[in-house]
Amino acid sequence: MVSTRKSKGILLRGVEGMPIQIPREILKSQPSLGPLATLVWINLVALAQLGRTLQIDTLTEQMGLEKGEVSQALALLADRGWINDEGLEIQLVLPTNLESASTSESILDPEQAAYEWLVEYWSTRVTAPSPDEMRKLFYWMEHKGLSHEVIAVAIEEMCATVVSPNFPYLEGILRNWHGVGIRTYNDLLENPHLTKVLAPIAAKKEPSPALKRWKEVFPHEFD
Repeated sequence: MVSTRKSKGILLRGVEGMPIQIPREILKSQPSLGPLATLVWINLVALAQLGRTLQIDTLTEQMGLEKGEVSQALALLADRGWINDEGLEIQLVLPTNLESASTSESILDPEQAAYEWLVEYWSTRVTAPSPDEMRKLFYWMEHKGLSHEVIAVAIEEMCATVVSPNFPYLEGILRNWHGVGIRTYNDLLENPHLTKVLAPIAAKKEPSPALKRWKEVFPHEFD
């Protein structure tokens, strides 16, 4: 596993004989678009550059997504100006107001910002998540109601417990906590017996380095 901690990075080379290039604008816009819409747009670029038509059933199968997820991603891309549906064809577009749109999104959508932060946290502590793992992180936040802080603590709990952290182990922790009513970081502090990493914090009432980082990123969550 390659560490992502403050390294100079790894030199990447394009695949010989493969002309498909991904514009940097879409990569800069990932925090505002989200991973699913970004991946759908990149797949559309690949189809266009290979001279192939868009067939939603085929695209959903290739990406391992549900048709509804792809439809929602296409609607989001159209709303943000990344595609124009002109009836007989879909025109791929690079929006002209990317910087202002990204800034507006970060202000107006704190849930998206929390999700993006959580994906980055998993990438830093474990490894880059797969699309399926990103969907599951979103599921635990959106549908199960666990805050990003709770899931981050679960990641720390996993890393402190097992030699090879993995997503099934993380979900086991989340299921246990969800089953006893844990939803927020304060819920965990009030039940320190549920976690090794927060037990000393709950006892001493002193923030850990990880908690200090969370406070810096999301100060209003800890008022």
